[in-house]
Amino acid sequence: MRSRVPEALVKLGAEIEISTLKTGDYVVSDRVAFERKTVDDVFATLIERRELFSQLMDLAKSYRKPILIIEGEDIFFFSGRRMNPKAIQGFLNSIALMRIPTIYTLNEAETAQVITMIAEKEQINKTRPFNLHGKRSHLSQSKVKEYIISSLPGIGQVAAGNLLKHFGSVENVMTAPLEELMNVERVGYKTAKRIREFAGGRYGSK
Repeated sequence: MRSRVPEALVKLGAEIEISTLKTGDYVVSDRVAFERKTVDDVFATLIERRELFSQLMDLAKSYRKPILIIEGEDIFFFSGRRMNPKAIQGFLNSIALMRIPTIYTLNEAETAQVITMIAEKEQINKTRPFNLHGKRSHLSQSKVKEYIISSLPGIGQVAAGNLLKHFGSVENVMTAPLEELMNVERVGYKTAKRIREFAGGRYGSK
């Protein structure tokens, strides 16, 4: 499933740069980078022995302040899973011994909030580069355009695809009149109005 953390970051006002990273999922300065894992990712690591630890070691070698985010409602991985608590505790102990702080979040929106708050603290020093990178350079131009449109308020991935199929380009979507936007499947009056307000509103307006 595609992560919606980048979209949540944009909605929080973050300027993100999409790029391929050798290590980590999100970089907020020259010294701080995040590795994001869902609870399911961690569970798979414990069961299938996936290479999470090597990823974290690479992150620690590349950045002075690496951070692991574990995302999901069942942050201790116990409920609904047959997993020995000692295995889970051993996993967490190993990360602690690597001196990598671990932050637990409930969902993608909360993950974005954590990243944004730490990024803001890092940017107090204006000499630090401010880039939030996601692993998305493998996307085609069509997928990138779909991602741009789907990041608009109230626009999901399906509606974004329908809009691009109907209008052919991001520019045409953003400049289309309200009535024509409403002709697109899954785009009603409220959604069309949001697009027009977003595309035509002045910068700095509420």
